[in-house]
Amino acid sequence: MQHKKLIIISDLHIGGDAPMDDFECEKELIDFLDYLDKTNESIELIILGDFFDLWKIKDHPEGKVAFAINQHRDLFEQFKKFGKKHKITVLGGNHDHEIIYEKRYQDDLAKYNIHVDTNQFFKREFSHNGKSFRILGEHGNQVEPATAFTDFSMQTDSSLAYHINQLFVYKIMKMGNEKKRPRWFNDLDNVDVNLLLYWFLSKYFYYELGPILKGVLIPMLILFGFAVPYFIFDIITDFYRPDFLVSLLNFLDTNWIIKIIVFILYFDMVIIILIFFMSLLRKDFRKRLRSYGVQSLSEVVISLHQAFKDRAKEVCSGKNSYKKKAHLYVNGHTHIPGIFNLKKYNFIHVDTGSWKKLMKRMPAYLHFPGVFVPYYDLNYLSCSFSKDKKEVNVELRSWPKQYTPKLTLLEKFTIKRRKNIPKPYKEDTCIEAINFPLHNC
Repeated sequence: MQHKKLIIISDLHIGGDAPMDDFECEKELIDFLDYLDKTNESIELIILGDFFDLWKIKDHPEGKVAFAINQHRDLFEQFKKFGKKHKITVLGGNHDHEIIYEKRYQDDLAKYNIHVDTNQFFKREFSHNGKSFRILGEHGNQVEPATAFTDFSMQTDSSLAYHINQLFVYKIMKMGNEKKRPRWFNDLDNVDVNLLLYWFLSKYFYYELGPILKGVLIPMLILFGFAVPYFIFDIITDFYRPDFLVSLLNFLDTNWIIKIIVFILYFDMVIIILIFFMSLLRKDFRKRLRSYGVQSLSEVVISLHQAFKDRAKEVCSGKNSYKKKAHLYVNGHTHIPGIFNLKKYNFIHVDTGSWKKLMKRMPAYLHFPGVFVPYYDLNYLSCSFSKDKKEVNVELRSWPKQYTPKLTLLEKFTIKRRKNIPKPYKEDTCIEAINFPLHNC
């Protein structure tokens, strides 16, 4: 199939029973579709899986997809308008796997000019003068053991991640009275799984901790870094009290404010000793787990990144279900955008990122819990011929979304390295581009 321009996005996660429908980029996506429509180019838009988040939707009389469409009616009317002139193709991901075998879901989407590709991979190419630039892509959940299906075409969702989400994540998001439930609960599935413990600690400290406990803990955290130096100083002065320190030591022994500070310092010292021994136990425990071949969460994330690199090399060499080499491999699923020029293999690998709210953990001053700052990085991949058709232009771009993170005064006060807080894009921005010569194909 010949194309003038191919646009690929992924991981929108649209829909969900209240309060779990957290797709907050509807206006931006409508503007994006309108912008593409007005370029007067022949475009195919491919949505590379997790278009919907059907995990968050219980069965409804009209069906899960129709329910999600009704939640975002204006957006799907824009899809319908865009689809009259351009092609829209959707692949299934792990969160919306049902669309590849539920005929009524496919019919629901067809009403809005959206075609469902039931294959695991899509294949496209740009051809000119006997040379073809081939593209192969998939959602990517099959690369990760926890989200993979035994067979992608199976009609049952048996991935480990699905059951963890149903039994843990979404139950927590619906805990308690809806009116009294903390709003930050709704961000639970926007947090990297390896940061969940830090996220709970951060949100509890900044949002839920009672004023009395907070009033006690804040001085402890402020003085935490001084506990060890003071402890060493106190031990030394028990044995050696030079004349020039006598008046200072007498003051420290008699002033009641100083006594309170000293008490806090010693309390901090007890905590430091406990942390030290707990870290030794943790280190030994991890050592034992590694000896049994069990990875930590951070190691799983690193190995997953390597797994996608290996997948890209497999595609490059033709070791895929199409048994045909490609020059560009595209995946979604990770929510982490990136474009990698593997010159050694004459090959490009792109991760499309997401259109979903993300959370970045920012370090804090004075041993306060890290602050989680929400942000958006609305990525898309653009592939098109150069004007002379001698190259294929591959661009990873980001669409703008204006937002202001809502943080408490204490969070704003404690954030370290404020310049590293993700800033919203003000306009359509090219993150990175690669021009692939067609004569290399």
